Amino acid sequence: MNKKVWCLLLAGVLLFSSLAGVAAAADTLKVALVIANKLGDASFYDSANAGLERAKKELGIIGKVVECNFDPANYVPYLATAAKNFDLVFVVGFEFMDAIEQVAPEFPNTDFAYFDVSGETAHVAYVDFKENEGSFLAGALAALMTTRENDPHVNKEAIIGAVGGEDIPVIHNFFVGYEQGAKYVNPDCKVLTGFVGSWSDPAKGKEMALNQYHNGADVIFQVAGGTGEGVIAAAKEAGFYAIGVDSPQEHLAPEVVLTSMLKRLDNAAFDLIKAKLDNNYPRGQVVSYDLKNNGVGLNWPESALKLVPQDVRDRLDEVTKEIIEGKVVVEEYK
Repeated sequence: MNKKVWCLLLAGVLLFSSLAGVAAAADTLKVALVIANKLGDASFYDSANAGLERAKKELGIIGKVVECNFDPANYVPYLATAAKNFDLVFVVGFEFMDAIEQVAPEFPNTDFAYFDVSGETAHVAYVDFKENEGSFLAGALAALMTTRENDPHVNKEAIIGAVGGEDIPVIHNFFVGYEQGAKYVNPDCKVLTGFVGSWSDPAKGKEMALNQYHNGADVIFQVAGGTGEGVIAAAKEAGFYAIGVDSPQEHLAPEVVLTSMLKRLDNAAFDLIKAKLDNNYPRGQVVSYDLKNNGVGLNWPESALKLVPQDVRDRLDEVTKEIIEGKVVVEEYK
């Protein structure tokens, strides 16, 4: 091993704390997951990591998560070090938009996948999720539940809510689908929306959710990462319904979380690792995940089945089929 390669590996060890076995397993696919904040959000990052963990178990790859802790000073060096030491680098967080354009061209032999962000950087696969389609179903569910008779968690007003993290296009796309879905099943349904301005402030998420609740919303969709845990806490405390996002969140408050609108980063991460192993990696392409290929959709654990009546689920199945067959065209945020 020449001096340059050794220095790169050493830099990776120092930066990521532990890369035991990476250098020794030269023939094993090495995958890094670089995230803007850290694991434990019960949402976006954890979903991507679930796919990485599955690939480690089922495909025998080496995987490492690199947490940037929302520190802009970490984005470029951490991403660059990952590119030096790994064969495939997953990037999660819109915060890396400038960093990926700077780093990726310097490592033409490394494959990258940027989740939930569009772009045209060479040899980067962009993974697009139709969150508006999944959110359409979440909105339809909320509208169907908000005036449900004899349900102590809802009032007689057709008002629902949604709490977003930061004011960025992808969250607007969630909201567009959510409102369209609500009005599709109940044209008179009113939708309250707001942005907290943070992905990691549960206290403010709780405050905004309670404000929407006091203004009549009794089903509130959280699209706010870690901030959204405050929305679910508010639902549990005040007794209204919540809808989780990205990863299954019913366990946070099974008595009030109707479902979670899953964005299947886990499926996408696993699929891309498998494609890399099969020498069929879509470098430079856009890979789309929607309702049709199980890239987005509602989650139905046992707790959700207890909360959502069968007739409501049947109606949601009808709506899902209409979207997949193209009978309903879900709008996108432009």
